[in-house]
Amino acid sequence: MAVNAPVTAPKTSAPERQRRGRLFMTVYVTALVLVTAAFVGLALVARTEDVIVGFDAPVAVAIQTIHFPVATWVLVHMSYLGWAPYDIGIVVAIAAALVALRLRLEAALVVASTVLAGGAGTLVKDLVQRARPTADYVHLAGHLADFSFPSGHVIFATVLFGSTFAIVWIVWPNSVLRDLVLVVLLALVLLMGPSRIYWGEHWPTDVLGAYCLGGLWLAGTVELLLVLRPRVSPWWQGRDFRKKWRALA
Repeated sequence: MAVNAPVTAPKTSAPERQRRGRLFMTVYVTALVLVTAAFVGLALVARTEDVIVGFDAPVAVAIQTIHFPVATWVLVHMSYLGWAPYDIGIVVAIAAALVALRLRLEAALVVASTVLAGGAGTLVKDLVQRARPTADYVHLAGHLADFSFPSGHVIFATVLFGSTFAIVWIVWPNSVLRDLVLVVLLALVLLMGPSRIYWGEHWPTDVLGAYCLGGLWLAGTVELLLVLRPRVSPWWQGRDFRKKWRALA
């Protein structure tokens, strides 16, 4: 009796892979251009009163009217992750976890990128010089002396947790645990913005601008990782990427 041959997925032809590669690059470059344009546009209009009255204040008030117990707890406590000493502890914990997984280059790059992104955010704040929200429009949980656009907390979360998300996606084989980690990391990125608005310490456009800048910085971080990885020693490379990502590194 003949034994049935194992069923294997058909291999993708070289022309098809090239077509998919060109399509991906087209979408990727278009997204970068659009996000860059959005960030520049937000920076240009951030100080105008019309934006505050017509968009920022209504959206902020709507977010601050959320009073569901769990949602309120999350919105209040998410911002703590961007303040010292919690921010330092989280960076150290993520870096230590990556080193333990033999992802030494990734650990160094995540730390360096997060620190430098914070500096870039501070530089943009000093250039735009947008004032913090006032009690004339929203409830204030506290008074901060520095400028408002873009949100440093959101840049921090986007770059740190976003970079970690990308590394987990590239390295970790498919599993329920991997998917759970990805969901948690994505949630940490997405919830930081509403939390800063809920505290009354940032306008919604501060948050949107920070997501734009943080997203661009994140894209550059991942690109740098793919460029550096084949050029460093095996000790720095450590754990292999998943098979379909190795050709990019």
